Amino acid sequence: MTTGGTIASRRDPSGRNRSGALQGEELMHHVTLPPEAEVDLEVRSVLQKPSNAITLDDLLYLRQECLVLAESSEVKGIVITHGTDTLEETAYFLDIMLPTSLTLVLTGSQRAPHEPGTDAFRNLADAVLVAVSDQARGLGTLVVFNQSIFSARQVRKTSSFQVNGFASPETGPIGYIDGTRVSVAMRPARPEGLNIPIDATLPRVDILPAYLDASPDLLESAVEAGAAGLVIDGLGRGHVPPSWLNIIPSITQRGIPVAIVSSCPTGPVHPSYEFTGSLASLEAIGVIAVQDLSARKARLLLSALLASSRQSEIAERLRTLTA
Repeated sequence: MTTGGTIASRRDPSGRNRSGALQGEELMHHVTLPPEAEVDLEVRSVLQKPSNAITLDDLLYLRQECLVLAESSEVKGIVITHGTDTLEETAYFLDIMLPTSLTLVLTGSQRAPHEPGTDAFRNLADAVLVAVSDQARGLGTLVVFNQSIFSARQVRKTSSFQVNGFASPETGPIGYIDGTRVSVAMRPARPEGLNIPIDATLPRVDILPAYLDASPDLLESAVEAGAAGLVIDGLGRGHVPPSWLNIIPSITQRGIPVAIVSSCPTGPVHPSYEFTGSLASLEAIGVIAVQDLSARKARLLLSALLASSRQSEIAERLRTLTA
């Protein structure tokens, strides 16, 4: 399934790349798979947009398309091509929303198909090989990029332009593709997928970054504008400026969940310190510590939980699903 992005770009008259201009069949026309792969491909162009334009409704649509395909005994695996800007978010959302029995691989490219040294066709061919490989069974949603295989939970975009644009800073890749050989060295621990109604909508959850002397006013503004939950992209071990503690209790007391993650590429939040604005002081006023997830992924998890859980269960389910 193709959704657009750099991997589906053409050069437009301005000399820039027009994201999502290539339909899926045209993109696959340039991909050569080895005969021994024995792959019977069906190509669907489901979206044609840059990934900065992907919406929560698009995520629900992709989930539904995958669930329908998963019911067919003829489908061994699914590949989704995607723009790299939000690829990690779509991968993680589908990972927590689909059964573990489904092999799903996301890929994209840092260089458009018409650019010298493009990685588009290599990444796509590798993604297909992984999707049909027995090595990938039961691993959940994967990201294949630059001959590496990543777990959806750990993967992050780490370069804005280089072909090694994705990495898992905390754990590293779980495998690689060498020519036609797929090798998986590690199997990620995965909780059971979430189950939300097909016709559900995903509530709005906003991300608020903490930084030196950041004003707490944005917290209240987000709630007043309609956020049903908040994720704080915290400092270090999960800290915020002291003034934030003047605002957060009034939000959590209204039943609006507030979660906090670390903005660091590696390392979890932890109540190591005792000062105003520390994680210990935040947990005391109802903030939920989320381990080992980026803010962008924690936002999607919290939104999914708001759509599928009772209010009283959200804190415990967040902790359980990210333990």
